[in-house]
Amino acid sequence: MQIVDILKLLVPNVWTSITQLCATAILFFALYKLGYKPVRKILDTRSEYEQRKLAEAEALKQENEELKKKMEEELAQAEERANRAIERARQEGNRLKDELVNEGREKTEQMLANAKADIAFERNRMLDEVQREIVDATISATEKMLSERIDEETDKRIIDDFIKEITKK
Repeated sequence: MQIVDILKLLVPNVWTSITQLCATAILFFALYKLGYKPVRKILDTRSEYEQRKLAEAEALKQENEELKKKMEEELAQAEERANRAIERARQEGNRLKDELVNEGREKTEQMLANAKADIAFERNRMLDEVQREIVDATISATEKMLSERIDEETDKRIIDDFIKEITKK
């Protein structure tokens, strides 16, 4: 083998190289048109879909956070209203308790005043009755003394008998 043969083997044929380059370019062009563009379109569509879904998820997340804040505010307001209602009920209960205690105190004082008045009335009635009995006894004693007026000793005996008679009753 000669050097020319070796060189022929080492250096490629220009027309073969150009043909191979053209075939490779056509293959790349065909792959680009038939494969890359449709795949790229599918990937872009899928990317847009995913971006849209991410945006929707972010919007839902934002909406959920707003709803959560709103619910927390409403819960705080409801708790505040409940606390105010409890406080009003507690104050009303204390007012009613005080009212009932005062009413009971007034009734007790009224009953005590009525009892004192009844006692005073009964005492006066008894004093009147005792006075009448004393008057009656005095009149009876006087009548006996006048009817039997004999001497001082008889008067004393009549008075003693009369006192014994009164004390027996």
